[in-house]
Amino acid sequence: MYLVIAVSLSLLPEDCHTTIPSKTLNVCLLFAPHRMSFFLVWVNLLLLHGTASTEELRAHPFTDVTLSCEFSFIEDTENLEFSWEREDIIEEYETDDNEFYRFFKYYDFFQVFTKVVYQFYNNTEQLEEQNALYEGRVSVDRDEISEGILSLLLRSVNFLDEALYKCSAVTPDGRGESTVKLIVEDSEIPQVQFSKIDDEDVATCISKGWYLTPNVTWLDRGERDLSNHSTVEILEEQMNGLYRVFSVLRYPVKLNEKYVCLITETDENNRPIRAIRRYPSKCRSEGKNYYDISYNDQP
Repeated sequence: MYLVIAVSLSLLPEDCHTTIPSKTLNVCLLFAPHRMSFFLVWVNLLLLHGTASTEELRAHPFTDVTLSCEFSFIEDTENLEFSWEREDIIEEYETDDNEFYRFFKYYDFFQVFTKVVYQFYNNTEQLEEQNALYEGRVSVDRDEISEGILSLLLRSVNFLDEALYKCSAVTPDGRGESTVKLIVEDSEIPQVQFSKIDDEDVATCISKGWYLTPNVTWLDRGERDLSNHSTVEILEEQMNGLYRVFSVLRYPVKLNEKYVCLITETDENNRPIRAIRRYPSKCRSEGKNYYDISYNDQP
């Protein structure tokens, strides 16, 4: 598709052949070297599929989750390239330290590991550059790729998986991007099983995670707290003092009722590490924008 645009010469660089890359446009500007008020711009427009909005997905630790991604322009796997990449979630805050603020403007110490979670090209998956955190834990259904479905299955979610995930695809017919923000909940929800103890029906759950001071909460279908009718025992202990727990609910258990077992770490200092990076967004004392501060500021 071609487009003709009139642009003021004063808004463009002096070079008479300029290429401006864009996520949505490939633009080649051709104009004569002599001065003129307007000129013609030739635009080669490549349609970008997908939306700018970010889907938010919440998951509990140790569960499997599917990050959705689908594009209508994909019809087969020939000449298809797509990837899943992660970006750490960034929280911004104000600071009074001007030098510290400037320092973070130019340096990023945290981007050490590869962003690649999954790659596909040459009609096969390519995992050579995959981040080691995801080794053996991610997959895309090969049968669905030719239908434009590139959804990523992430197994056994942990707190370090909390991040932004970008799905990107390109074919001769188009390209597209979509983003999913994965939030990992604080509480583990292990599977609840029914059993009998001393001829009494009980509900049980076993933690997959390791805790220093675990808190076990039992809820019924109506979200009533039944924890006072439960017991918690140490199932397995590590040398560092962390352990897995086994909990039994002895409230008059009904086999046709739904029970939920929630396990969280009560010690805030011992809660699992999340990959959330905090950056200074502006200097509070001067009220300047992050990108407004330079080393040539005048008093």
